[in-house]
Amino acid sequence: MASDPASILAGIAVVLTVGLAGYLNGSIDGSGFLAGLLVGLVFVLAGGLPATFMLITFFLVGSAFTKYKYGLKEELGAAEMKGGARTWRNVVANLLFPTAMLLLYSATSWEPALLAFVSSLAGALSDTLGSEIGVLSPSPPVMIHNLKRVPPGTSGAISPLGTVASFLGALLIPIEAFFFSMIGLSQLPVVIALGFACSLVDSALGALLQARYRCPQDGRIVEDPSACGGEAHPVRGVRWLDNHAVNLLSTGTIALLSATLGVVL
Repeated sequence: MASDPASILAGIAVVLTVGLAGYLNGSIDGSGFLAGLLVGLVFVLAGGLPATFMLITFFLVGSAFTKYKYGLKEELGAAEMKGGARTWRNVVANLLFPTAMLLLYSATSWEPALLAFVSSLAGALSDTLGSEIGVLSPSPPVMIHNLKRVPPGTSGAISPLGTVASFLGALLIPIEAFFFSMIGLSQLPVVIALGFACSLVDSALGALLQARYRCPQDGRIVEDPSACGGEAHPVRGVRWLDNHAVNLLSTGTIALLSATLGVVL
């Protein structure tokens, strides 16, 4: 989609500048910077400046709310590790399917792939904002499947604030896509709904299937075995299904559902 050299150079410059800024301020680590740069180049070459602008929106908004009240999130035990710096795993978990759908559309001009690209990218941002803002909810979160109260930051938990944040996050990317004429007015509410649904799918997977571990030292139940500082015993869930895998599955589910709806509608 990006055919003229000026647009390609401008897109690469923007991706490199924003990526370096993110690395210097601690929003991403070295692996996240390299993975993000690779994804950014794909967005520039396959989607041009519109897709690149949408990627930058995802990164800047997501990073800003990851850092927002980070100290309080640490106190609650719900903060991202490494000072909130995202790694290559975060990039893959959130952007593998949007990138694949964008490449597919660029190669084939298959319209359902474009719908899947916008929906899955919207879903990634929706889930990010729901998680990063939801942990600050003044009301205790509850598990999505049984409504039991749980500590802030528990995978599978939802709260009123987090739900509103997820919905607002689902709006941004589709509105940009509409502005750039990637989707039509009739598709806009569908894509917004799919993006919001991604956060719900993520919560359901986190509640029902994500792995949990018990630290033998103090009996704590954790999602990351490294938090035990040593040996950790699995207690439930699928052992390989960590938070990154849940994010990947949820965006993949929405991409597949979007493409299917694009064929049917």
